[in-house]
Amino acid sequence: MARILVCDPHPEVRALLGHVVSRLGHEPLYLADRPGEALPDDVDVILLEPADPRALGAAQVLRLRHEHLPIVCASIYPETANSRRLGPVAYLVKPFPLGELERALTTAVERLSLPV
Repeated sequence: MARILVCDPHPEVRALLGHVVSRLGHEPLYLADRPGEALPDDVDVILLEPADPRALGAAQVLRLRHEHLPIVCASIYPETANSRRLGPVAYLVKPFPLGELERALTTAVERLSLPV
């Protein structure tokens, strides 16, 4: 079971993404609602909306702590230079079939067991 940090600014989307994470047998974590609170350090994968500055910032900080942390982007916007710099495992443009999200998360979790 992986711990997946779900970062989306919209509560209903965050809940849906968290449900998919749970259904795959993983534990969803969420950014704290108040800015300035500590980021969880025991994250295995990040699932984020890179158009959200707070989510993008959290991903950048966590990537500095854990260089090979797998990231999956799910956005209403096409890839940007900022999101490409994250080196995501997958970049999904909303709306997308849930099967695509499930495959992307599975691929990201599988990367955890690969040698670095």
